[in-house]
Amino acid sequence: MTTRIFAAAPLLGALMFAGHAQALTYNLSFGSSDGGLSGSVTITVAPDPKANAAFGTAANLVPSGPGYVGIADPLNASLITGVAPGGVFTDLGLGIIDEPITGLYANNYAPHFAPDQTIPYSFSYYTALDPTVSYDNLFYTGGDSPQTCSIPSPPSLLPPGNYGGYFDNYGVMFTLANGDVVNLYSNGDIQATQLGAEPVTLPPYGVVVDVDGVPHYDYAGGLTLSVPEPSTWAMMVLGFAGLGFTGYRKARKVAAIAA
Repeated sequence: MTTRIFAAAPLLGALMFAGHAQALTYNLSFGSSDGGLSGSVTITVAPDPKANAAFGTAANLVPSGPGYVGIADPLNASLITGVAPGGVFTDLGLGIIDEPITGLYANNYAPHFAPDQTIPYSFSYYTALDPTVSYDNLFYTGGDSPQTCSIPSPPSLLPPGNYGGYFDNYGVMFTLANGDVVNLYSNGDIQATQLGAEPVTLPPYGVVVDVDGVPHYDYAGGLTLSVPEPSTWAMMVLGFAGLGFTGYRKARKVAAIAA
């Protein structure tokens, strides 16, 4: 019995680190300069099986019912697959203070209304708001999201869309414990500018908060990214090994009492 338990501990550790190699975990925090809006959350991301070179080309655009869908996500996109417990969101203007972030709002892969070659496969609509809010739950580990939304074609509008950031223009949808939903998106490091006008300068990230079906837009300011310390993963492995040893001791104690 002893041999089985302690042989399982290294195997468990190997399995955990193998899973970690496939799905990466990132700690995110963001906030406005005046302190009225802030948030922190740990997300898990995985390789996006729909990421390929068709994105941004004519081959990506497919008519679908009354609209259009993309068949690919950007090559450098990762798919957000989960949210760890412990994340919180604050918007003092809305009376939301340290509200727990409970998870992701699932993609619904809705058609886009415009024939745009930069529509991601993961493009979705959150329809509880009017107007609806778009999202795709994609993440860009290098902070280099590509153009995922084109401004209409007249050449007087350059460049054709905002891009740059850990999210794209559509961003990620988080659910809150109070029933509200928060869309965190990138305004882009490179922002659309009309020819002859002053450059557009916005805080790099924004949010849309659904409070009882009413959309509230605000700037999220900057965003910081970190990864869990290696010691955190080591402690998790040791914790599981400790649980196995505790179970072994309990089993021996029960056996001794029975004898």
